[in-house]
Amino acid sequence: MDSYIRNIFNGDMIKTGPLKESLKETKDINSFLKENTTSITDPTLSEHLNRLLSQKGLKRKVVIESAHLDINYASQFFNKQKSNPSREHVLSLAFGFGLNNEEADRLLKIAGVGALYSKNKRDAVIIYALENGMSIDQTDDILIDHNLEPLDKDINNKR
Repeated sequence: MDSYIRNIFNGDMIKTGPLKESLKETKDINSFLKENTTSITDPTLSEHLNRLLSQKGLKRKVVIESAHLDINYASQFFNKQKSNPSREHVLSLAFGFGLNNEEADRLLKIAGVGALYSKNKRDAVIIYALENGMSIDQTDDILIDHNLEPLDKDINNKR
């Protein structure tokens, strides 16, 4: 494997696309797994959330508040006390972190709740909002304008 691919992301970690292409071309799965041991990871939700905090230089409380989630409840995902949030809570965290669609999809996959699907009207609005750096409030306004379920279920109590 050439050194360019080996160094695309964080030293020896390879991004998913090139890793998948390499996997398609491999003739020996054992060699592939051995050569790519640092790139093939199964992070827990807690590990990934804490890595995002570090990478983006954010504080947990700010992310959770921006996500419009209860601080005590959402903190449990960061502390390994809970590992099975709803898709809605993961999407809210994606907005709290200010993630783009690709980053949000990775978070959704790690949480085991399914990536966004552009052929679904509600998901299409969410993808649009993520890609345009919108807040959860701005996203909910668009969702409501299109008669779609908002991310923040308490939105009517706040208006």
